[in-house]
Amino acid sequence: MIAFIQFNYKEPIKLEEIAEAGNVSRSQCCKIFKEIINRSPNDYLVEYRIDKSIDLIMKTDMKMTEIAYECGFNGSSYFAETFKKIVGVSPREYKNKEKKKCTTI
Repeated sequence: MIAFIQFNYKEPIKLEEIAEAGNVSRSQCCKIFKEIINRSPNDYLVEYRIDKSIDLIMKTDMKMTEIAYECGFNGSSYFAETFKKIVGVSPREYKNKEKKKCTTI
């Protein structure tokens, strides 16, 4: 199920699809995720998308809107809101902060 998410994170993914990938019911899928990685399938998906967006922020010159769509978010405002909730700063602030670190080393 995790491999399914990692392979398809750029696309809209439904819980049913994740469960089907593991050949389990939706409720069993949620239970497995909670027991093994202590988060819901959706939380794992969102965090994985944020991790992928960080790679793009640091390694490309893509615009934040492009990064949002490339990582499976439906829009840049939802991406920015989710990024800030998980990382603690906006995507742009993160990029500026990390670039500053690289230039001061």
